[in-house]
Amino acid sequence: MERKIKLEEIRKAVETAYDEYKRIDKGEVDARLEGLNADAFGVVFMLNDGTVVKKGDTGVAAPLGDIANFIVHSVLLQQLGAEGLVKKAGKHPDGCCCKALDVPVCPHAVRAVSAVTPTGDFDSKYDLVADNAVAMMGSAPVLDDKLYERLSKEVVDSDEENKLADARYEVFDETGKSLDTYVKLESLTVTAEQLADLGVTVAANGIEPTTRVAAFDGSLTKSMTTIAAVHGRPDRNRRWLLRSGVPAIWGFGGLILAIMPGLGAIAAYSPRIGKHGRSKKGARAIVEITNSIGYSIFSGDTYTVEE
Repeated sequence: MERKIKLEEIRKAVETAYDEYKRIDKGEVDARLEGLNADAFGVVFMLNDGTVVKKGDTGVAAPLGDIANFIVHSVLLQQLGAEGLVKKAGKHPDGCCCKALDVPVCPHAVRAVSAVTPTGDFDSKYDLVADNAVAMMGSAPVLDDKLYERLSKEVVDSDEENKLADARYEVFDETGKSLDTYVKLESLTVTAEQLADLGVTVAANGIEPTTRVAAFDGSLTKSMTTIAAVHGRPDRNRRWLLRSGVPAIWGFGGLILAIMPGLGAIAAYSPRIGKHGRSKKGARAIVEITNSIGYSIFSGDTYTVEE
């Protein structure tokens, strides 16, 4: 069924969600972050044509955190294709998750970075992922050098490289340098507006909305949306997808991005995160908005926006 949504409905949904959740003070700021406003909150709804509806602190830069892994996978999809990525991922050994190994960086993210080619050239790996982020956002992220130093020290102090080796966790390139590259990518900072732009590029089949240049082949959109939908633990994904109807990715810095194929994307920012690392205010705002306008990726509907 074709559904028409008025732009004014979107504006009202964003304003209502912002006003309803801006005073929430639940959740804690990640201890690795310094010098920020714990009560900052912003919501951006960007349509596929680049139209922006925003409210609050949408220009505050925050680290990508695990959102970086999504961008790494977008590079891998371009290099390997969906089937190649599935084969490369292989089967995960028992007890390989961060909690089981007591390590700060997700081993799956380390494996993903190690699989990016060219093998052995970590400057090129980093540049490929960072450049891909620029292509998808239409602007450049900024490296937080101090956060990069803190996260790097955390990796060393946890002895993650040796723990991965002891667990015989499969990687495709040097483990230590793969760890370092991913930590650097995690430390890249973007605003909610930049992140919404990235989400729209996925929703619009690879076309970045401001430059109108293809960041990737549109045939990869299905796979990239799927990767967003399986972000995190399966049980939490089920609850999230049932409540929101949209795939989403998030990071410890308080950014969260919901991708809405055929329509646009919603990005929100609040550094107060819950025990699962997801922005409390941001997640609630996104659920409020998608339910308010009646959007779900699972509905089978097509959506158009009219003035």
